[in-house]
Amino acid sequence: MRRQAIWYPTIFPDKCDGCAGFDTPRCLSFCPHKVYGILNDKVVVINPQNCIYGCIACERVCPRKAIAFPMRTADRQVTRKDKGLLKRVKCKECGKVFCTNEETDLCFDCRKSLNLK
Repeated sequence: MRRQAIWYPTIFPDKCDGCAGFDTPRCLSFCPHKVYGILNDKVVVINPQNCIYGCIACERVCPRKAIAFPMRTADRQVTRKDKGLLKRVKCKECGKVFCTNEETDLCFDCRKSLNLK
């Protein structure tokens, strides 16, 4: 079986306001792969398997900088059955709340600044 790279956005709920003032959140209307949905007036990742590996376009359209992606590396590959469910975690460095299926207590930004994979 071919191994699939893990690739989907992390949304920081403390930053996301659902693009208040707009009819639809920008990322929701921008992404043609239906990765996002709305829950309690905030954007959530509902179809992570639909995200295209390497695409970060929706990160750039978010006015609140509430979307982040993992670093692209060849060693972060697992089979689909190993993806697991997303869980909410509070970053031990900066205190941001983020969703992940990895065993980590550091958000992507803090891992990047600490040069961790």
